[in-house]
Amino acid sequence: MNGLTAACGLALLTLVLSLVLKKDAPAIAFLLTLTAGVLILLQAFQTIGGTAQRFSALLAQGGITGSLYLPVCKALGVAVVVRVMSALCKDAGQSALAAKLEIAGAVLALSLCLPLLEQVLGLVADWTV
Repeated sequence: MNGLTAACGLALLTLVLSLVLKKDAPAIAFLLTLTAGVLILLQAFQTIGGTAQRFSALLAQGGITGSLYLPVCKALGVAVVVRVMSALCKDAGQSALAAKLEIAGAVLALSLCLPLLEQVLGLVADWTV
């Protein structure tokens, strides 16, 4: 919870400073926003390691193999990266680039989940036989 409070405080401070700087120094305002975003993400990624280990252990207790949940985790990672980068592109005034990035991310996420879909279809085929 402290991490979220710090992230929100940093975001609010960055927002105010960015609004002040945007008119006279838009490049500096963008770099400030970019730096704050990276710091917030780094803080979030520090906590994800322990969470991922606990999640893996929980799934292992349930007898769920990595081949079933790994594609979904990878697709989630792609979604997070694409969302952040798309927002940065939009902040920089490059909405067309952001749209292309979102399409590429969707295609990549779909391709990452194809092995999972193949396994599910295999299970369904086994049930019908």
